[in-house]
Amino acid sequence: MFNRIIRIVATAAGCALLLAGCSLWLDDPARNPQTDSEAICFSAGNALLRDDAPVSKATLSESFVEGNTFAVFGNRVISGVQTTVFGGTNGVTVTLTDHDENSGTPPVWTYSPVKLWYWESSGDWYDFIAVSPAGAGSVKMDIAGNLAVSTHYNLASHDYDILGATYRRRGNVQDPCGTVPMVFNHLGSAVIVRILNNSELTDVTLDEVKYKNLVVEGDSKLTLDLYGNPERSWINTERNTSFVRLSSPDQLIEADDSYDCAPDVMIPQRLDQAAAAGNNVEDMPALYLYYTPEGSTQKEAIVRLKDICPRDSDTPITSWAAGTKYIYEISMRLDGGVLVTVETTDWGETIEAETPGLLIQ
Repeated sequence: MFNRIIRIVATAAGCALLLAGCSLWLDDPARNPQTDSEAICFSAGNALLRDDAPVSKATLSESFVEGNTFAVFGNRVISGVQTTVFGGTNGVTVTLTDHDENSGTPPVWTYSPVKLWYWESSGDWYDFIAVSPAGAGSVKMDIAGNLAVSTHYNLASHDYDILGATYRRRGNVQDPCGTVPMVFNHLGSAVIVRILNNSELTDVTLDEVKYKNLVVEGDSKLTLDLYGNPERSWINTERNTSFVRLSSPDQLIEADDSYDCAPDVMIPQRLDQAAAAGNNVEDMPALYLYYTPEGSTQKEAIVRLKDICPRDSDTPITSWAAGTKYIYEISMRLDGGVLVTVETTDWGETIEAETPGLLIQ
């Protein structure tokens, strides 16, 4: 289960863990950001799906670890006029520089240069947007309206979980200079292939797993609406017929045993749209499996993803949603084909799903 929210207090140089509050009109240029308790500082929390190391597959994890980062952007609205006050075009990198879960001391997040709060009236507000990891290349969008940040993602070169958070701080709250809580959400979808070898006697080797006809790149967009609520979307998406997320496990799965492939982070998308001209089923998103039963030749199984239905419904799952994990359970009945079922979870309640009778010969 992945429904636990992890809140980690972030301290930058000049940030106090507990702030007693601040006054408005904090425009004294003599204040020192390195010692002032009214510096802007952050907390961060979420259940993570990612591995910051530059490896080919993401792994499941549930907390930030030392060295993790996020890029943060901030605008301020004073008397109805919006200005950039934090991060500029490319954001400020905030890094977890000191964290020992067993020490009992709060983790330390740092960024530089440290910024101070500035208020003129209780009607003013700040908007913040953060994206993790900081190295994802997020940029402030040059568009009219509220603060907006885009992050390009390409399945051919990116294989990490992309996380986003937004927050509006109004000047009329009890502690307008308090820590800014950034609660991150998964902007991508997680897809896992689980292989079940239901044969009682025959071992099987999983040779290769890959996908075709997917949305392969796009821009994640984060912004806030008129009331400060988050708006998350994917724009400028591109779908093509290339194979993506290729892996070659070369994994022996013994009779009556199972194997979980490493998770893949995908761009949220429709599964019933073709990647080529027309609307041919053959050009819609599919999972390709190559496996070799013991004593036999390699076999191919093609799973049309649009055909997968929830267990208690005849309505197919025709899209991958952000923040949702999809487990495609491939039951290999070596004397009768491949039976496909699927399980989904939104890092909370698990929902099992399947496609009764979908047998791939």
